[in-house]
This record gives sequence, C-alpha cells and structure tokens, in this order.
Amino acid sequence: MIRANVVGDIPSIDTTSFVDPSAIIIGRVEIGPNCYIGPTVVIRADRFSSEDTVARITIGANCGIQDGAVLHVHAENSLTIGNDTLINHGAVIHGPSIIGNHCFVGCKSVITHANIADNVFVRSNAIVEDVAVPPESFIDINCIVNKPEAVSGLRTVTPQEKAFIERAVNENREYPVRYKYSLEK
Repeated sequence: MIRANVVGDIPSIDTTSFVDPSAIIIGRVEIGPNCYIGPTVVIRADRFSSEDTVARITIGANCGIQDGAVLHVHAENSLTIGNDTLINHGAVIHGPSIIGNHCFVGCKSVITHANIADNVFVRSNAIVEDVAVPPESFIDINCIVNKPEAVSGLRTVTPQEKAFIERAVNENREYPVRYKYSLEK
C-alpha cells in the first residue's frame, strides 16, 4: 500500500523498482532506481506540518529492503540509505540516521540515531545507536555499539566479508526485474 502521510506527502518510487503488494510506504519517501522492497516492509516518513522541510526517507539505487524490515522517521528527522545497500529481514532502522553505500545490515538488527559510513557490514541482531561508524567496519552478531569505545573496538571488514556483500548486492540487482515481470503474467 502506497499512501500519503497526514500532510499529504506521497511516496516517489522509481519505475524500475519493485514494491511487494504487502509493503506499506507512507509519506515523503523517495526510492531510487532498481530497488527491491520485500513483503511486509514498512517505510513511513511522518510529517505533521508542511513547514517541516526535514522529515523524509531517501533510498538510493540498487537497494534491497527485505521482508518485514521497518524504516521510520518522526517529524523533523530524516533517514538516508545509500546506493547498493541491503537491509535484511526484520531489521528496524529509525531516523535520524544515515547508512552509506555498499552496506549490509543483518536480520533483526536495530539502527537508530546513527551515521554508518560506506562498506559497513552489520551482522544479525546487532544494535547500533547514537554513534558514527567509520567506513569498512564490521559489527558482529548480537553486538551493541552505542558508545565511542564500542566503535573504536570494531575491526575492519575482511576480503571474504567484502565478497559476501558484493555477491548479495549483485543478487539483489536481479530481484526488481524478476519480481516485476513474474507478477505481470
């Protein structure tokens, strides 16, 4: 379901992207080209006044937002997801936040009030809150990163992990076309 928020903002979705019919996208949301928005995803940008110029969710090109993920911003906040980034099943991303290009966010992770740079690998069930994560960082399963000392203890993504992200991004690039045309039959 694609609908307006209370101020009347309608989502803008590139025609090359696929949005599953069970997904809910509300408000000032921009979805770039060749994105896949999976079943039961909720993407909601609340804005309660037309004077609020900040509230929005922007998703770059070639992104995958997998089943059951929730992306939300309150009024006066924004959320940006860079190009070639995958948000895996059941993740919750809350603004204000920025997730860079070529990132992988694992199943059921929670990211809020965070700035995640490019090429970051967040494993399943991680919590990232109120921090800036540098490029090419690895956040392990069940890890809580909510203090500067937790950020300084992160290791660098390995070549194998970079290859995993690359493979996942490349597989995701086929999803929009495959799903668009399979449902048109």
